[in-house]
Amino acid sequence: MKKLLVLILGLVSFSASAQMKATDIKGIQFYSGTFKFDGKLGSYKVKEHKFKPLDIEPKVTVTDGSLFVGSLEASVTKVTIKVNQGLRYFGGGEQFSHVELTGEKVPFIVEENGIGRGDQPATRTANLVGAGGHEWTTYCPIPLVLSTDNKAYLIENDCYSEIDLTVDGEITFTAHDNELKLRVFEADSPKELLQEITAHTGRMPELPDWTYGTILGIQGGAERIKQLVQDAQVYGNPVSAIWIQDWVGKKQTSIGSRLRWEWKPDENTYPNFKQFCSEMNAHDIKVMGYINPFLLEETDMTNEALEKGYIIRKPDGSPYLIPFGGFKGYIIDLSNPEAWDWIKDIIKTNMIGNGLSGWMADFAEWLPFDCKLHSGQNPKDYHNRFAADWAKVNREAIEEAGKLGEVVFFSRSGFTGSSGISTLFWAGDQLVDYGPNDGLGSAITAMLSSGLSGMSLNHSDIGGYTALKFPFFKNYLRDKEVLQRWIELEAFTPLFRTHEGLLPNDMVQYYTDSATQEFFARFGKIHKELEPYFKTLIKEASETGIPVIRHPWLVCPNDTNCLNTEYQFFVGDDMLVLPVTERGQTSVSGYFPEGKWEHYFSKEVLEGGAWKRVEAPVGTPAIFWRK
Repeated sequence: MKKLLVLILGLVSFSASAQMKATDIKGIQFYSGTFKFDGKLGSYKVKEHKFKPLDIEPKVTVTDGSLFVGSLEASVTKVTIKVNQGLRYFGGGEQFSHVELTGEKVPFIVEENGIGRGDQPATRTANLVGAGGHEWTTYCPIPLVLSTDNKAYLIENDCYSEIDLTVDGEITFTAHDNELKLRVFEADSPKELLQEITAHTGRMPELPDWTYGTILGIQGGAERIKQLVQDAQVYGNPVSAIWIQDWVGKKQTSIGSRLRWEWKPDENTYPNFKQFCSEMNAHDIKVMGYINPFLLEETDMTNEALEKGYIIRKPDGSPYLIPFGGFKGYIIDLSNPEAWDWIKDIIKTNMIGNGLSGWMADFAEWLPFDCKLHSGQNPKDYHNRFAADWAKVNREAIEEAGKLGEVVFFSRSGFTGSSGISTLFWAGDQLVDYGPNDGLGSAITAMLSSGLSGMSLNHSDIGGYTALKFPFFKNYLRDKEVLQRWIELEAFTPLFRTHEGLLPNDMVQYYTDSATQEFFARFGKIHKELEPYFKTLIKEASETGIPVIRHPWLVCPNDTNCLNTEYQFFVGDDMLVLPVTERGQTSVSGYFPEGKWEHYFSKEVLEGGAWKRVEAPVGTPAIFWRK
């Protein structure tokens, strides 16, 4: 009986410099059985059960650093390889609690980030409804690890997978599939390694000129928008765009006001929307909107999708109606080519056609594991890929409209290959505080880890998003200090964009008072002044995959101190940022590599090659230029 399927690996080789030998493989194990994911839709807990090892003698061929091995009878494939001892590991896609992965067992499944993710008491509060998340929940996992001997390992399966780095001197790769596809990359430096990786996974395009100004995340209708733009400009803020998520209008629900998920302009909120966009453009203000792959129940657009069979279905063939909090809706079946073209045409007509210059392409983490797809594919094998496909629909709409390089969408979710699809990423929904797992600190971790995974352009909502307001529990509502520190941080990232947050009326906004307006405008001007530097770095990123926001290891790979930093980062190779990540903090510690470093504001020059503590009062963050 044929138990083992082995493909000739040279047919799928990639990195000519990566050499993997059969002797590098320590063990291959197959398992039969089933597995399931516990938890609510969009937030999953992997639970293995009833697994049985299969006694199979594998025959493996290894060529040029690629491995493809599987068993027709297996449900799970596990491969362990030998590596050098004492290595350290990074990557994993966009991680929010860990930049370094050494000693960890990392799961890879696209899901909601969760609220709190271990930061207390937010996580305990959120877990009352199963939404707390944990240290590995992420919108954009990529089963990729980079090691400090300048090698990288990428699982190419789309299904749920794991990389186990808990044993020094070996790595174990697991795919919940009857095969495991592994690529190995090798280079002479971390930067060259990223170039090898992104030549395969894809690179992000350059951003249009209008993205380098301040982007106001505001809502409330045409007249309010125009007034807020004028107010910001009075303070000298170089506003270049507005992001109005409520262009589709809102729906009152049992839990409050939610966006109306029918992807066309709401004439009550923005009468004559196309003219509104034209008027804003005439004043050099671009307009950005919002979309996700869901459809609100009982709308004309949804009824059309139901009639044409463009919705994912339950195993019995009925439409899969999903509760989203306050209302219900459906997920568009992107495995159906006709549904794909349908939503793409909606983007081209209702968004680009009405004058939008960009949008947030939200969600795509919720594809159920028990749904029925038009393609017939098992949803467990499509769940992760759905996130990348959602971005691909948006990208194709822009390209077919002839607007690539002019129109930008920013993605929350993603998977392997998303770096070659999305035009921009954002780090999703952080709590409006300093938490290391789900606050300001986690946004920095996300930018660093994603950058090391090929996602070269990333940013976060200024001030965070998630707010909590309940009786008898600690409230999480944005205050002035958190907003100011986030403004300081994002001024030195590729995009400078605000978000009013989940409970805007209960939180401090950039427009709350004149002092905050002045503070915000000051850093808006700083971000705009950095436009030539950002443009150079973003062009480099489009050509090489090297991120704009860089972990110190990328910049100084031979300085072991750069492996031990926390939160500090480089913008390019020549700007060093030591952000404040704790409430009340007025100084920061960090490592200054060899050379001379000039303070961005005070012009004081420090000698590098040492760890130092420097002052960082509100309004004067610790930013240094390499001299």
